[in-house]
Amino acid sequence: MTLPQLTASSSVIIIGASHAGVACAERLRKLGFEGQITLIDRLSGLPLERPPLSKKFLLAEASVSDESFALRAAPWYDDNQIILKQGYEVKAIDPQAKAITLADGEEMRWDVLVLATGATPRALSVSNGNSDRLMVLRHPDDARALRHRLHQSKDVMIIGGGYIGLEVAASARKLGKSVTVVEAANRLLARVASEPASTFFHQLHESHGVAIHTGAQVDSMTDDGQVMNISLGNGQVMTADVVVAGIGVIPETQLADAAGLTIGNGIITNNTYQSSHPDIYAIGDVALPANGYTHGQIRLESVHHAQMSAEIAAASMLAETPSDRKAEHEVPWFWSEQYDLRLQSAGLVPAQHHTIRREGRREGQVSFWSFSDHNLKAIEALGDAQAYMVGRSLLAAGGNISPDIIADPDTDLKALLKA
Repeated sequence: MTLPQLTASSSVIIIGASHAGVACAERLRKLGFEGQITLIDRLSGLPLERPPLSKKFLLAEASVSDESFALRAAPWYDDNQIILKQGYEVKAIDPQAKAITLADGEEMRWDVLVLATGATPRALSVSNGNSDRLMVLRHPDDARALRHRLHQSKDVMIIGGGYIGLEVAASARKLGKSVTVVEAANRLLARVASEPASTFFHQLHESHGVAIHTGAQVDSMTDDGQVMNISLGNGQVMTADVVVAGIGVIPETQLADAAGLTIGNGIITNNTYQSSHPDIYAIGDVALPANGYTHGQIRLESVHHAQMSAEIAAASMLAETPSDRKAEHEVPWFWSEQYDLRLQSAGLVPAQHHTIRREGRREGQVSFWSFSDHNLKAIEALGDAQAYMVGRSLLAAGGNISPDIIADPDTDLKALLKA
């Protein structure tokens, strides 16, 4: 596929001003692009970092300024000559005319368009699930509303035992709330974590007083004006002041689909995040690179992927050679904080896996090493930065390490980096 021909008079429009969109704009400037860059975001206000929204942001007093959570300080946009249009929604893309139309009717022309539209929370399909006590957490407006509600509540229910749900559960417990987690699968983190890691987090949350129900379906919810009444499939009825649904997300592909781009579980791109239209790129959570790390099977939803895809796409727009940009589609990594414990993980846990638990050098440190066909596929380290760094390096080198070596407590992990 041909590459765009950007010059100092060219215009790049980026739809979406979260991690991927801001990183792309920043990278274009660092690579010397002197043309116009416009960031368009449907949300009003300064773009904020997303990871703290389920943690420090929820715990902060409402009086704490949002600027302390900003992706970039307000002057950064002017300093880098980046136009930030806040509170504007894009209604249509015209690939032939190379134009977008905003909700207010304004038409804007582009030479290259970048879709960093992200994803939206999956709706909870239950009867009477439209109460304002039923909340989601995806962007800053969600977090502000949830923070307000949490500080007024006593009993909190989390529907969905993924990382976001568990992070919110930990934050709610730190606020002294009674917390219940309901997960439809038979274990927490079933889609993303190894079975031993799931067990570890289950025990961690129970040790902090969280009530956990796995293999539990929510049948219906009613709001009696005081609390939510939640009926489970087994006939059990629970109550909560606030319910947070965290059952996954759906990529924001409507604009791309209407514009005729190739769509799957995300916007299909090549390995440089170019869509089926040569002058339209897709990055971050919405992108599904056909030749990327997952070979078009799984979208990667993480800050790391947002930044990596942004940097690769920016380099491609300016026809940078591979040697001039970072390694393409490096091993994905992710982190989570719950209570006072940090998870660092790299790689992807396969559906069929054999996991080795390894204790760290210090008390409380533990790591989980997942193998498939005797090849390392993922490392999940809890409070053990050394295990994480070694595992990540081994994965980057192809994961060719014997499970027996990892299982041996006498193995010096640091020495494996020199092998």
